Amino acid sequence: MSAPVKAPRLPAFKEPTTQGSGDLTGLDLDGRAEGLLFESDDADGVDLEDAVFTECIFRSVALQGAPMARVTFGDCRIEEVNAPVLEAPESGWWNTAVVGGRIGSAELYGATFRSVLFERAKLGYLNLRRAKIKDVMFRDVHIEELDAGTANLERVSFVDCTIDTLVLNGAKLKDVDLRGARLRTLSGISSLKGATVTYEQLMDLAPILAGELGLKIE
Repeated sequence: MSAPVKAPRLPAFKEPTTQGSGDLTGLDLDGRAEGLLFESDDADGVDLEDAVFTECIFRSVALQGAPMARVTFGDCRIEEVNAPVLEAPESGWWNTAVVGGRIGSAELYGATFRSVLFERAKLGYLNLRRAKIKDVMFRDVHIEELDAGTANLERVSFVDCTIDTLVLNGAKLKDVDLRGARLRTLSGISSLKGATVTYEQLMDLAPILAGELGLKIE
């Protein structure tokens, strides 16, 4: 009997206790913010590269047009964030919950995720190529295309999710639970080693598997 899939180790997410309201246009020169509430803020044109946010709440913040390479979110709660394009490559996310919101294209390639919850969100294109993803749960999330090519995923689960297109080419998986995801198309089926699927999902994937193996079914 195979060992059961290990679930993500998530902290008990609590709403951070903020010390006051923040203004993304008025960050300190060192680009650090701790214990602040950013509500209905507009980051368009604000340089957030290498910024560090700790124990902050983002609520209905517009992040379109803000360069966010290498930004870090620690012990944060991000609610109802909407952005046609979110540019945050090589960013860091830990002990953080992302709840609600809609993002057209999330460019998070090369990012690092540790103990992160995505919940009730709608994502168009989620670019996680080369990302390091550990202890992450997606719950009630609709993703049009999830590109995790060459990424490392460990203890990642999907609960009541829909993924229209899943790309795993060159990815490395360990304890990835796909049983709660409705998959429509998949690329990189040879990288599924380390994932758990249902029998029904396996039957759906059979034609793709046959195609990659060059099997002829008559």
